[in-house]
Amino acid sequence: MVLRHIFSILIIGLLASCASKPDEPELIIEKQSLHKRLSPTGDKEFAFIVTVKATPRMELDASKPISRRELKRFAEFERIEDSPSLKLKLEEQAVALLKPALIEADYCNAGHKITDVYWRQRSVQLRGKCL
Repeated sequence: MVLRHIFSILIIGLLASCASKPDEPELIIEKQSLHKRLSPTGDKEFAFIVTVKATPRMELDASKPISRRELKRFAEFERIEDSPSLKLKLEEQAVALLKPALIEADYCNAGHKITDVYWRQRSVQLRGKCL
């Protein structure tokens, strides 16, 4: 009886793990930099750039048949360069990292406003001005 109960729990756990969506790859911050300048009108401006490490490409072994599981994993695999959802996730992280960077640089003490967001392959640049 106890063995049947344990077996049922294992089957339910296995089915639940198969049905769940794979975790998004973790974005590892490679570097971040804050650039400051004065505009021609004398306003304080900034550009904050956050770059993540490259996500390795997922390779399939073409020398053997591909299983459905491997094909599904390959189809769901996301790289920052190709994924709008990962780019949005990076943008959110950059916004969260901006305030501590401004505090550390003793810049925009009265507050700041992000005015533009620019994308590159693995980085996001937040541009803005001090209030």
